[in-house]
Amino acid sequence: MLPVARELTSSWLRRLALSYGLPPQDLLRAALSGPHPVRIFRVPKAGLELFVNSLAQTALARFAGIAPTQLTSLLPSLEPAEERLGDDVPRAAWYAPRLRWITACPPCTALAWMPRQPVLLYPAAADHICLRHRRWLLAHCRKAVFIPLQTLPEVLAAHRRHTALARTHPQAEEIVALAAAVVWSWQVQGWTGEAIWQHRTHRLASLTGCTASAVAAHALLPYPETIAVARLIGDARWQQRLRARATTAGPAAATGLLLEELGRRINRPWLSDWLTAHTRTRRRRPGQDPAINDPLQQWLNSLTHTDSTDSSTLWSVPAPATRPLEYSDRTGFLLTTGHRTAVEEAKATSLAGGWEPGIPLHIGPEPPLRP
Repeated sequence: MLPVARELTSSWLRRLALSYGLPPQDLLRAALSGPHPVRIFRVPKAGLELFVNSLAQTALARFAGIAPTQLTSLLPSLEPAEERLGDDVPRAAWYAPRLRWITACPPCTALAWMPRQPVLLYPAAADHICLRHRRWLLAHCRKAVFIPLQTLPEVLAAHRRHTALARTHPQAEEIVALAAAVVWSWQVQGWTGEAIWQHRTHRLASLTGCTASAVAAHALLPYPETIAVARLIGDARWQQRLRARATTAGPAAATGLLLEELGRRINRPWLSDWLTAHTRTRRRRPGQDPAINDPLQQWLNSLTHTDSTDSSTLWSVPAPATRPLEYSDRTGFLLTTGHRTAVEEAKATSLAGGWEPGIPLHIGPEPPLRP
């Protein structure tokens, strides 16, 4: 049984164990057995990933009957080998995944599914949506979980544009991460009650059977706006146009041009006036950089002060402006009351995990040097 591309190693091993009628730990021990003693640390609880050293990688590939290079190309957690487990004997350990993962689309992976064990994947840049079956894929260890998108055409349209961006721009993930921070800076200004987002929130709540508070922090809600921002700031022609405007008419004119175009693309013609007014009234400490909490302004400043779009600072996000990774943290920012109840409801319906915009982020603790 071959792994599915980008599958969690633990997911593949559990499916393999079910086909043999064995517990995962017993199959793992059998697969690693050989002339050296085998060391396996911790037990395969739900939601954990399997990490192995190079000797264990070779043993797993031999057991599966495929080349080690093919196995590592299919299972991201195997590349590189987990050096912290040492390399004197085959070693394996069960730890929290260090990357965001999703449950694969059932119809697309039907032949690989096993009873009570779906295929779990690390999504590539835009793999969190199955465009064929119109589903936003969530994360659950034991069953298929997804949000149907038939009534959210703007999300499907954004995904097509996201896929195109990921295919054509080498820094697409960094661009989307910055765009997510930009849109997050709008969300925390109280935009959650804005008409377009409010309508989308109610539709999402209806689709998931949750309250509006429980879905408020989900990545789906600002997704169309995030991709619209990403496409604009990642467009080389617009970068040149903004540089030219800043040179001929000054930075304020470039900012106005950018905000007007963003407002047009996200269907908020009032965006420029709103953000201008918000910037003037925002409280700042004496000497504080006004762009510290404004990732869009920081990007524009960086763009207009360098001659190269490959500048290492062009796609960086100020730490205070980063979109929080944890669902509970975002909920705490967006809700004034009842955020604990909202988070529990989101967790119960698998909304609190899964894909997040931007660069893949490590969410689990690093394994110790020696388990």
